[in-house]
Amino acid sequence: MRHRITGKLAKWLTAAVLGLTPALASRASADEILMDNGDRITGVIDSADGGKLTIVTPLEGKLTVDMDNVKTFSTDGPIKLVMQDGSVINQRITESSDGHFQTGAGGLLAVQSLPLSDIEKINPPPVAWGGTITFNYSLSQGDTYAELLGLNVDLLRRSDVDRIEAQGEYDFGKQKINGVDSTSTDQWDIETSYNYFVSKKLFVLGDIRVEKNRIQHLDIRLTPNAGVGYQFVERTDFNANVQGGIAWVYEDYTNIAAPDENLSLRLAYHIDKTLWDSRVKAFSDCAYFPGIQYASKYLVIFDAGLHVDLTKKMFSEVKAEVNYDSHPAPMSKRTDTLLLVGLGWTF
Repeated sequence: MRHRITGKLAKWLTAAVLGLTPALASRASADEILMDNGDRITGVIDSADGGKLTIVTPLEGKLTVDMDNVKTFSTDGPIKLVMQDGSVINQRITESSDGHFQTGAGGLLAVQSLPLSDIEKINPPPVAWGGTITFNYSLSQGDTYAELLGLNVDLLRRSDVDRIEAQGEYDFGKQKINGVDSTSTDQWDIETSYNYFVSKKLFVLGDIRVEKNRIQHLDIRLTPNAGVGYQFVERTDFNANVQGGIAWVYEDYTNIAAPDENLSLRLAYHIDKTLWDSRVKAFSDCAYFPGIQYASKYLVIFDAGLHVDLTKKMFSEVKAEVNYDSHPAPMSKRTDTLLLVGLGWTF
């Protein structure tokens, strides 16, 4: 049976097709990455940092590829590129020759081909505070009963020119031996640091640490310091830097009449490395304060541990903290060691 299409119906169908065409075209268009092996990945380019490029695909979701394996790429619309020299490109990108990309027509920059290696970041997140909060707990029962509670907060704000870090920790423990209760741990510390990058690797810094340890008769220790640092690597999966400068070490003990003061050097490092499919991170920090006024006096503050992701926001952590004071208070040991096992959240 045949049906005639009236003039009015034909006009309606034509309008519907013309109306759907832009929507279909926009749905079909997408960003595209061309790999060195010839594969093409289509979707929406999300970001790039530390030599890794992330694209969100319709079927496989978020994929991450090495920039070293990208031949070229293109975008459906403007995208923000932060270059190694600090300049910013915010326009559509088209494919170019191997190892290059091309700025699209109609933007602020004229059409030109640039090396992929000149890109430092793509769509960097806005500058904001982030960090972690970790709760530590341990319990042992038997001939000796021991319990430890702890809380640690780490904050970080990183911009293109500076880095602000803040850390605070409190630990309290008690034990019972032969029916006698005693406090085994009662200590806290707060540290803040400001780094200003005068180049991509070199930075100047100011740092202050305040701490108290009742078991070691330490009423307060202040270590304000200033110096310079060098950032060897700064990536999402690997960070390493060293620092050096001048510090003032002030220690006031409850069982010593006069406070102890010493002008010192400060030599420090930080390193963290992500392992095993980005779920495990190994980390370590150390600060060494050799005395200048009194060469026999020195202080070492060290920690190292493993951070294991359980979910996107939740993690477990095991960490060892070791503090060494060459001249502790009377009746106190030089070495103070603490092993912490905790559960934390990233924010």
